[in-house]
Parts: sequence; C-alpha cells; structure tokens
Amino acid sequence: MTAQVLLNHFYVTPDRASFEAVEASAFMQRFGALEKRTTVRKDTTYTGLYLYGESTYLELLHPDSASFGAASGIAYAVEERGAIHGVCQALAAQPRTVSRGEVPWFLSCEPQQRMQALAEWAMEYLPAFFAGFHPELPPAHAGISRGDALTRYAASCGKLREREQGLFGDVMALELRLGREDLAVWKSRPLRLGGVEVQALPAEDRSGILSARLRLRRDAGKSVEQLGKTTLTLDGRTAVWRF
Repeated sequence: MTAQVLLNHFYVTPDRASFEAVEASAFMQRFGALEKRTTVRKDTTYTGLYLYGESTYLELLHPDSASFGAASGIAYAVEERGAIHGVCQALAAQPRTVSRGEVPWFLSCEPQQRMQALAEWAMEYLPAFFAGFHPELPPAHAGISRGDALTRYAASCGKLREREQGLFGDVMALELRLGREDLAVWKSRPLRLGGVEVQALPAEDRSGILSARLRLRRDAGKSVEQLGKTTLTLDGRTAVWRF
C-alpha cells in the first residue's frame, strides 16, 4: 500500500551563530513572514525560527531545543479529513493527537523504522485547532489545509502582510544526503510526495537536509546572503538555501 502525501514543512538545526544570524538579518525580515516561536506541547517544548509560505514552511530549530530524533526532518501532510489514517496504515503506525497547549492541533504518526539522520512524521490538521487557536483571526472559514494553517500562524504573530508581500513563496525541492542504511529506509517508504522534488543521495561528510530550493513570488535578481554558515542564493524567481 502506497499513500499520497504533501510537504507540510521541513526543519534543520543550524549552529547557534547561524540561527542568530538569521534571526538578526534585516533581509530575512523582508524576505517573508519570519517568526521566532517557542512551542509548548504536552510532550515537548522547542524554539525555532519559522518562515511561512503559501502552502509550505521551513523551520530552523534552535540548537538548544529538544529535537525530534534527528538534526533535520520532514513533516508530511494530508488535506482531506480522515486521510491520515490511510497514511498511518501504510506506515504501520497508530495516529495520535498532538496539542498546542490545551488546544488539539493535529493527528500524527511516525514510521516504525526510523532513520538516524532524518526525522519524519505525517500530520493532518484538526478543525478543533482552528476553533481554539485565535479563532478571531483569518481565515474566517478555515478548513484543514496547509494554507489555512499558515494564514492563522502568520496572523497570530502579525506577519500576514510579510507572508503576502515578501519574496518567499513556497518550498520547491529538498536535497538529502543519507548514509547507506538510511538511504535504503528512505527508498522503501510507501509514500508518494507530491508537489515537491526530493533528491536523496549517498552521504559524504554530512547527512540530513543539506539544501532547499525555494519559489519566489517575483524576480529577485541575483545575489547571495551569507547567514552564519548558511547561504541563501537568489537567482531570478528561485532561491537555494544551503545549510
């Protein structure tokens, strides 16, 4: 059984200097809706920088935060109510409810066979989240789509304008480097990831998510932003962020 999924978001864990460089960057504040957030869940608490796009987002996890079992990871999404159960069945896993504070947030499941360099989980937003987390904010009639969640996230931190007018549009592609055993696990996953290209290659000196290609809302010309040890290379209507 193979399940169709979408990209919800990905995360990487940079070093402290890189995290602080992104946080302090005036360019990144203009690039899109960037929020520094500490998330308190019933099972864990973590701090990250979040860059919200139209349907996808990316997270830089603070190096002092609790991780999710690896230094980088991918969260898959479904947008049809109840579809998470088919994904969990394909992964031979049981869904569980993840809450943000006291508000139910999403249903989630993780593969039983995990990788060392890359964390993975699937998620389906819950209507109760939109009813309980700033229901006075847009969208007024939320479903369970990724875009609805990102609209609510951006509105809750006062970054709707930056999300709508900034350069960042969405994540287009990811480059993975994985050790031999991890690569075999990746290739055996019963998931079809739509809308995003993922290139998984054998690891050399580093493993995990090494770069992301981003779609930009308009032509940004050519430039390179050095953000700590990471580089964001803009080229017309796309950008590549190397971590």
